[in-house]
Amino acid sequence: MTQLELVIPLRASAPGPDGRRLDPALAAWRTAVAASADACLLLAADTRIVAVSRAARHVLGFGPDVESAMPRFLDAGIRFLDFTAGAHPLVDAELARLAPVQTLQTDALERSLMRIEHRGVHRTFDVTASPLHSPPRLDAVGSLTFLTPMGPA
Repeated sequence: MTQLELVIPLRASAPGPDGRRLDPALAAWRTAVAASADACLLLAADTRIVAVSRAARHVLGFGPDVESAMPRFLDAGIRFLDFTAGAHPLVDAELARLAPVQTLQTDALERSLMRIEHRGVHRTFDVTASPLHSPPRLDAVGSLTFLTPMGPA
């Protein structure tokens, strides 16, 4: 009996700053997010920021180098606040419930409100995050997050 083996080459992936490679399944999503007119961002499974649309960079206060630096979402310089009148910084347990992070933990669509401080102004966003998959793997390889500003800019 003749045995036939099929080899499908995967696209090369760019290494991150720490030498880890970007999951090839995120390459197409990276291109789509970078070109999007919507405020959106793409996170890898380890919460590194892989891509950010221009609108999201603007509302979150990111510099143009955020995609090349690939910081973790919670360490990217965003000041996350609670919804009290005092607008206190969120504690670790509350940070874990932000939709972009939680969707990677639950592997499910997540939605939450997120309040940040940017240039001394408090901004609130309706945030929807969806896990991204690459069959045959079962766990999410990343998450796609959309941010909708609430109230005046």
